Amino acid sequence: MNLFPEDDLLTPPAEEMVEVTDETVRWRARDVSFMKGRWSALSKRIPQFAIEDFKAIPDGPANPHIRSVVRLPVTVTERQIPVGVVSNTYHLAQHADIVEMCFEGLRAHQIDPSLLRCEVGLTPLGEWMNFRAYFPESFSYNPEDKNKLELRLECFNSVDGSSRLVILLGWFRFICANGLIVGETKADLRDIHDANLDLKVIPKIISKGLVKVKADLERLRYWESVSVGLPKFEVWVDGPLAKQWGKKAACRILHICKSGADAELTDPFAGGKPSEKPVKLLKEVPGASKPAKNLYDVCQALSWIATHRNNADERLEWQGHIPKLIENLQHHLKAA
Repeated sequence: MNLFPEDDLLTPPAEEMVEVTDETVRWRARDVSFMKGRWSALSKRIPQFAIEDFKAIPDGPANPHIRSVVRLPVTVTERQIPVGVVSNTYHLAQHADIVEMCFEGLRAHQIDPSLLRCEVGLTPLGEWMNFRAYFPESFSYNPEDKNKLELRLECFNSVDGSSRLVILLGWFRFICANGLIVGETKADLRDIHDANLDLKVIPKIISKGLVKVKADLERLRYWESVSVGLPKFEVWVDGPLAKQWGKKAACRILHICKSGADAELTDPFAGGKPSEKPVKLLKEVPGASKPAKNLYDVCQALSWIATHRNNADERLEWQGHIPKLIENLQHHLKAA
């Protein structure tokens, strides 16, 4: 029996709950904080912005060549805060408007956005956003290792004109929080914020990406079918992988694929190939195969390294490298 029924009034309904996650990343030297919940609750925590004249003092002349982007007050005690300077041709795309256009594309495929798990990452002033929405269970992929991959929608947007708007569909491995862009569902809008920016094309982008999910799944299944021999794999790590991602990352991937554990260089200045570097093994990577048996296992090791890049732009860039790296490894195995 509840002796304090008024407490129920203090607890918001489940769809209004927002939880701050422990995910950490940085964008342009700014910390990014992530929240998770339903969009109905998250949307209330996303600030709005406006374009204003660029002035030194309120009643002074405006700069005729540039304008300022300001964050509108989010509380009654706040005032407008400038977050960037943009050109006169700049087109402001509000974070929430982009998400709503994405949801319009989902609704066209009978997916109810109000039921989706969502996450939002924001810089302290909110000028940069990383939005994610996780698709229903029917879109998930269950590989042979039983560690499910979930299909998710991701959006990246900055209102200060410093980054392009990016929208894509990718895969998320829950057991290790790996993010993966396989390639076929990378239906992205890499557009600049100018007069030609048209948010109305976003639903079409979502539709095109969803049509290509089948091709993504076929590629994932194929990667599981291609065996990887560690001696040949080591040669590839020392060569093409080290050239693309550097010796440190290559060394870590080699040890994840050999032992299932991440590694730390004991002497960062030691010479030699990645396979020759002195290391100390760290904790096992969740879900890592010991040793890696196929291209899919290698793909997840690559994703672990890419996803744990602390720089948000680098994280996205490295995740996008993975399909070509796997293709390169496959050619290397055939030629060796």
